[in-house]
This record gives sequence, structure tokens and C-alpha cells, in this order.
Amino acid sequence: MIIQCTKKLGDYLKKNLTSKPKETQDLFYSWHAHLFLINRKKYIMVMNSQTRYLFVLGPVVAKDIKNLDEMIYSGIQENLEADKVNPIFIEQYVQHMDRIEYMKTSERSIIGQMNDAIYYIECVQEDDGIMDVQQLNRTLNDFPMIKLPLKFSGRMMMQEMENRFA
Repeated sequence: MIIQCTKKLGDYLKKNLTSKPKETQDLFYSWHAHLFLINRKKYIMVMNSQTRYLFVLGPVVAKDIKNLDEMIYSGIQENLEADKVNPIFIEQYVQHMDRIEYMKTSERSIIGQMNDAIYYIECVQEDDGIMDVQQLNRTLNDFPMIKLPLKFSGRMMMQEMENRFA
């Protein structure tokens, strides 16, 4: 599985990011990740490269970084479960996830869509600075994205899972 990190996240992780993924890489198992701040707290947004399905991890502190792989694996699984994806599909997807490899980002359009989602988060966050990440993750996948055939990333992810695993 590939996680394509923005420069900001790559610097925070202190990892040498390898070059962009190969053309033959299955985008369904490729994700983009970006570090952002809300109320002086760090969060990581993770977006699927094919379906634009996304979720937010956080708030993240420095000691969490050594467990980032596990956070991403569990984040994918927990968010699919919360979005009521068929458990059999989730199990099959998880079985195909291999060791995480961190790379540089390859698609500017994905970064733009992540920035749009972050702007949305900034607009809807609570005035007291408290952010319900679980509820936010449910809302973000009902956020329209013009480049997607089904317009919503949550629907795209469900459709792709049905196409592959049904």
C-alpha cells in the first residue's frame, strides 16, 4: 500500500520519501496524506487516490508518529465500518493491504480536493475548538467532488468495493 505524503507531512515524519509511484500501481490501494492544523492541533487527512474517500486522524502528537502505519490501517478499517460497508468487502480490502510505503505526492488535483475539505473543516468547526472527528469523517464523504462520476467520495468507494469484491 502506498501513502503519498505532502511535503509538509513528509517533513513532520522526518522520512525520506521515495519518488512517485509506478504507472502500474493500483490506485485503489494508494492514498494521499496531508498534515494540517486546526486550533493549533495537528491532524492528518488521508484520501484514497482513486475514489477520493477520505478520513481525518487526530489530533496527532509527536509520539503518535511512530505508530502512524497502524493508525492509517485502523483508520481505513474503522471508517469503512462506520460508513456501513459490507464487512466481507472490508475484510477483503484489508487482506490486500500490504506494508505501507511512503512516497511523494503525484496528483495536484487530489491535493486541491484535500485543501477544499480542510477549508470546509475550518468553516464548520465548533467555536470552542472541539472537533468531533468521527462525525466529521461521516460528513466529509458526502462532500461533492465534481471530478468523480458519482459526485460523492463515499458512494465511489462503495461502488468500487462492490465492483471488486462482490
